[in-house]
Amino acid sequence: MKETFKTKLFSKIKSSTCGKIKEILKHLSLPAVIYAENLIGKGFGETKKQIAIDFIINSLPSFLLPLKSVIKRLLSDVLDFAVELAVEKLHSIQKNLPDTI
Repeated sequence: MKETFKTKLFSKIKSSTCGKIKEILKHLSLPAVIYAENLIGKGFGETKKQIAIDFIINSLPSFLLPLKSVIKRLLSDVLDFAVELAVEKLHSIQKNLPDTI
Protein backbone atom coordinates (compact mmCIF):
# COMPACT_ATOMS: atom_id res chain seq x y z
CA MET A 1 0.00 0.00 0.00
CA LYS A 2 1.36 3.38 -1.00
CA GLU A 3 1.84 5.89 1.83
CA THR A 4 0.18 9.20 1.17
CA PHE A 5 1.35 12.55 2.42
CA LYS A 6 -1.49 12.52 4.97
CA THR A 7 -0.45 9.14 6.39
CA LYS A 8 3.18 10.16 6.62
CA LEU A 9 2.23 13.41 8.37
CA PHE A 10 -0.09 11.63 10.82
CA SER A 11 2.61 9.06 11.57
CA LYS A 12 5.17 11.81 12.22
CA ILE A 13 2.77 13.75 14.50
CA LYS A 14 1.85 10.56 16.37
CA SER A 15 5.52 9.67 16.84
CA SER A 16 6.37 13.19 18.05
CA THR A 17 3.41 13.28 20.44
CA CYS A 18 4.24 9.86 21.89
CA GLY A 19 7.82 10.99 22.44
CA LYS A 20 6.66 14.08 24.33
CA ILE A 21 4.26 12.04 26.45
CA LYS A 22 7.00 9.53 27.29
CA GLU A 23 9.32 12.36 28.30
CA ILE A 24 6.70 13.92 30.59
CA LEU A 25 5.90 10.54 32.14
CA LYS A 26 9.59 9.81 32.65
CA HIS A 27 9.94 12.96 34.76
CA LEU A 28 6.75 12.40 36.76
CA SER A 29 6.82 8.66 37.38
CA LEU A 30 9.73 8.39 39.85
CA PRO A 31 8.45 11.18 42.14
CA ALA A 32 5.00 9.56 41.94
CA VAL A 33 6.36 6.18 43.02
CA ILE A 34 8.38 7.74 45.84
CA TYR A 35 5.26 9.61 46.99
CA ALA A 36 3.19 6.41 47.02
CA GLU A 37 5.95 4.49 48.81
CA ASN A 38 6.25 7.15 51.49
CA LEU A 39 2.49 7.39 51.86
CA ILE A 40 1.73 3.74 52.61
CA GLY A 41 5.08 1.95 52.92
CA LYS A 42 5.92 -1.59 51.85
CA GLY A 43 3.37 -3.94 50.35
CA PHE A 44 0.05 -2.89 48.81
CA GLY A 45 1.57 -2.88 45.30
CA GLU A 46 -1.60 -2.30 43.30
CA THR A 47 -2.78 0.41 45.69
CA LYS A 48 0.57 2.20 45.44
CA LYS A 49 0.47 1.88 41.65
CA GLN A 50 -2.94 3.56 41.59
CA ILE A 51 -1.72 6.32 43.93
CA ALA A 52 1.30 6.88 41.67
CA ILE A 53 -0.87 7.03 38.55
CA ASP A 54 -3.23 9.52 40.23
CA PHE A 55 -0.18 11.58 41.27
CA ILE A 56 1.00 11.67 37.65
CA ILE A 57 -2.44 12.61 36.30
CA ASN A 58 -2.84 15.38 38.88
CA SER A 59 0.66 16.69 38.08
CA LEU A 60 -0.15 17.26 34.42
CA PRO A 61 -0.25 20.86 33.20
CA SER A 62 -3.42 22.63 34.35
CA PHE A 63 -4.85 22.98 30.84
CA LEU A 64 -4.97 19.15 30.62
CA LEU A 65 -6.70 18.60 33.97
CA PRO A 66 -10.25 18.80 32.53
CA LEU A 67 -9.25 15.85 30.33
CA LYS A 68 -7.63 13.79 33.10
CA SER A 69 -10.22 10.99 33.08
CA VAL A 70 -9.90 10.64 29.30
CA ILE A 71 -6.10 10.74 29.50
CA LYS A 72 -6.10 8.17 32.30
CA ARG A 73 -8.32 5.82 30.30
CA LEU A 74 -6.49 6.25 26.98
CA LEU A 75 -3.00 6.02 28.45
CA SER A 76 -3.62 3.44 31.16
CA ASP A 77 -1.14 0.94 29.71
CA VAL A 78 1.49 3.63 29.19
CA LEU A 79 0.99 4.97 32.73
CA ASP A 80 1.18 1.44 34.13
CA PHE A 81 4.42 0.80 32.25
CA ALA A 82 5.95 4.12 33.35
CA VAL A 83 5.15 3.38 37.00
CA GLU A 84 6.62 -0.13 36.73
CA LEU A 85 9.85 1.29 35.27
CA ALA A 86 9.99 3.87 38.06
CA VAL A 87 9.53 1.14 40.69
CA GLU A 88 12.47 -0.76 39.18
CA LYS A 89 14.55 2.41 39.18
CA LEU A 90 13.66 3.15 42.81
CA HIS A 91 14.58 -0.39 43.85
CA SER A 92 17.88 -0.05 42.01
CA ILE A 93 18.62 3.23 43.79
CA GLN A 94 17.68 1.77 47.17
CA LYS A 95 19.84 -1.29 46.54
CA ASN A 96 22.88 0.91 45.98
CA LEU A 97 22.36 3.01 49.12
CA PRO A 98 24.58 2.24 52.11
CA ASP A 99 22.89 0.30 54.92
CA THR A 100 23.44 3.07 57.47
CA ILE A 101 22.47 6.64 56.89
